[in-house]
Amino acid sequence: MSRRSFTAALAALAVPGASAAPRPEPGAAGAPGRGGAASGEMRGMWVATVTNRDWPSRPGLGADRQRAELTAHLDTAVRARLNTVILQVRPTADALWPSPYEPWSQYLTGTQGAHPGWDPLGTAVEEAHARGLHLHAWFNPYRVALHADPTRLAASH
Repeated sequence: MSRRSFTAALAALAVPGASAAPRPEPGAAGAPGRGGAASGEMRGMWVATVTNRDWPSRPGLGADRQRAELTAHLDTAVRARLNTVILQVRPTADALWPSPYEPWSQYLTGTQGAHPGWDPLGTAVEEAHARGLHLHAWFNPYRVALHADPTRLAASH
């Protein structure tokens, strides 16, 4: 490689969004989402579930209301021209998907271990991809609870 080629390649890497490789057009196969995102560029938002910070707005909502709130977050990402949503799916050693190892999250129903009547993570994946968004699952691997009372945990915890 010549010094000129090396310098041009190095300069392309130093410029945000620049690359020597051609980028797919938005909406084309292999394109990373809507809004003209460059390959490898992540423009995202977090959706926190612990303490019902972002979603669902409160525990105990019905499945239809939870689903509507979740899709509203995804629609917000699209309107903001983001390409990635990072969804917290294991806030306190509990799960927002059917898991043989973790109880259902208390932030869905108000009671840890109670089935919410739907698969929030499965739905999030489907709905995000339908909108051209990447979905990343965010989990806390060690936090067991935000309290020190083991009697408040599900028996399967």
